[in-house]
Amino acid sequence: MRKLLVAFLVTLLTLAIFAQKLGGRLIIAMETEPVGLDPHLVTAFASHRVLENVYDGLLRYGENLQLIPNIAEEFQVVDPYTIVFKIREDVKFHDGTPLTVEDVLFSFERILNPDTKSPAAAFYQDVESIKAIGDNKIEFKLKKPMASALLPNFAGVNSSIVSKKFVESGKNLQLETNGTGPFYLAEYVQGNYIVLKKSPHYFVKDQPYLDEIKIVFMPEEVSRVSALRNGDVDIAKINEPLNVRQFPEGRFKIYRSPVLSYYLIGINTTRKPFDDPRVRNALNYAINREAIIKTVAFGEGVVTGPLSPMVQPWALLPKDFDEYTYNPAKAKQLLAQAGYPNGFEFEIVTSQRYNFDKVAQVIQAQLAEVGVRAKINLVEWGIFIKRWRESDFDAFISMNSGSIEPDIQFYRTFHSKGSTNVFRYSNPRVDELLELGRSTVDTTKRKEIYDELQRLLVKESPIIFLYSANQIFVSNASVEGFKLLPNESLIFLRETYKK
Repeated sequence: MRKLLVAFLVTLLTLAIFAQKLGGRLIIAMETEPVGLDPHLVTAFASHRVLENVYDGLLRYGENLQLIPNIAEEFQVVDPYTIVFKIREDVKFHDGTPLTVEDVLFSFERILNPDTKSPAAAFYQDVESIKAIGDNKIEFKLKKPMASALLPNFAGVNSSIVSKKFVESGKNLQLETNGTGPFYLAEYVQGNYIVLKKSPHYFVKDQPYLDEIKIVFMPEEVSRVSALRNGDVDIAKINEPLNVRQFPEGRFKIYRSPVLSYYLIGINTTRKPFDDPRVRNALNYAINREAIIKTVAFGEGVVTGPLSPMVQPWALLPKDFDEYTYNPAKAKQLLAQAGYPNGFEFEIVTSQRYNFDKVAQVIQAQLAEVGVRAKINLVEWGIFIKRWRESDFDAFISMNSGSIEPDIQFYRTFHSKGSTNVFRYSNPRVDELLELGRSTVDTTKRKEIYDELQRLLVKESPIIFLYSANQIFVSNASVEGFKLLPNESLIFLRETYKK
């Protein structure tokens, strides 16, 4: 009897705790508003953060950035050329219409239609065919053996599944939405706020926890800080690390996570003296990455290798590379071996965006200690992009976006024919590893391939990898369940609640 009573009380307590999660309204202060609402067209970061809570893809990201089923309840890489997705049977759009295999086929046909001009079309350029298998499966056949490398694209906003009926009715998806996500768009006052409300049709039981999310647009950080401190909003995006000090623990919660994007020094490997890998590698030893983080990011960042330390199991950690040890004596030794015992002079092209200029100034001072004289050329953004595209630089300071998939991050950047290989870097073994990585299905073998690749990239250093900054949000103490992901997604708003 006592055991039954205890079990009953535990059940009541569990139900009471869970009941606290249900309902309520959350107000979030963000700095920018969406630029369009069509998931197949938008490129703006602010649009993605809203639409990822309105639409679903075949896959989505888990808490550790692992790919997990979403609209597809199962998926299988049959071979390097073939992926098969099994579609859930209990999914409905916000208007109550059941989602079918036809909607999935239509969505990818729309993405690949040149008239749509979807940025996601580039993800699927090597898809040979897409077809339905029965009533609940979709098969993707590829022209190249790269099935595993393609998978993360199915979790992106630009690969969301839309309603065929809704689109063909003539609706303008840039202004109206009809997704299958946990929230639907209830109100949008441009320049002011967006209201998302709980979808009664969401296929995950008991989610989302909140009844409503209101996203208010506050471009000025001082306004977001003030609104949060005054209790006008529940949670806010904070960009300036020093502002975190205005939120005492107890009254507020601080959320921080390194992002996948990373700061770097890009090097033109065809210009002297950078055509010698020893010279490029000397910069690795001459740069104190922790000092850059402390000075520029006020400690809000982590040292990164070729892949963010957050990308597991793929990433080798910075501690795995001797080159990441601050060692000016080793830098001088390498320079002397390369024929530059007294250092050399070169130009760093950069701009004022994202603190690039501040990173350049710290690096300039650090390189001077080993006799390398860096001249900073601060240019306006349009000129920076032009010189980047034309490889018109000795070196530059910039930032690259990251990915959970090594092929996506490395192939276009380091393959001798890569679309963003502005470094003019060419290494036959690197090309070979990149081709093997995208065509290999076995995870253990892929891990070995990308381990070797990362070691080669650090040794040869066409890029000097520096650090990833932290993203920061602050909430009041009543907010529970909010999580940040390194890809800066806010999909866990579906599990957020207020106690």
